[in-house]
Amino acid sequence: MSGHTTQVILRATPSVAYDYLTRPALWHEWHHSSLGAEPHAAESLRMGDAFREQIKSLGIRKELHWHVLKSDIAKEWLAEATMADGSHVRVHYQFAPAGAKTLFTRTLRYTLKPWSLKLLNLTVGWLKLRRDTQRALQKLQRHFEMAQPSSVVTSASQDH
Repeated sequence: MSGHTTQVILRATPSVAYDYLTRPALWHEWHHSSLGAEPHAAESLRMGDAFREQIKSLGIRKELHWHVLKSDIAKEWLAEATMADGSHVRVHYQFAPAGAKTLFTRTLRYTLKPWSLKLLNLTVGWLKLRRDTQRALQKLQRHFEMAQPSSVVTSASQDH
């Protein structure tokens, strides 16, 4: 399983950040890989909810079938997706108070099934994913901070 963990300070309380980030239909506003999700995913989704999302990564369009596995309001949100090719994605959001702000931790883990995607990931995919994630979190930060300086911190794990 490959993955990447990134943290960012958001100028919002954990409950405000949680409410925004657990609405997958809004992910396209801050993450360019997301092309959109079903309309019902415009609400903050809870454990047991499911939705479909369209993405484009490395020029490849995919449909992800997501299931929310955990939703602890203002603390943690976990969802897992499957794709028609057998690949899996897991996203884990954690929200920690940081004064009047939030330390947001995003962990993405994925398993690719087709050998062509595995090879692409081993060569350039993991690096592009890291860069895209960094850019997405900076955009997310701007959403909350309205042109404040960036304070994105890359941390922890990088497996591939």
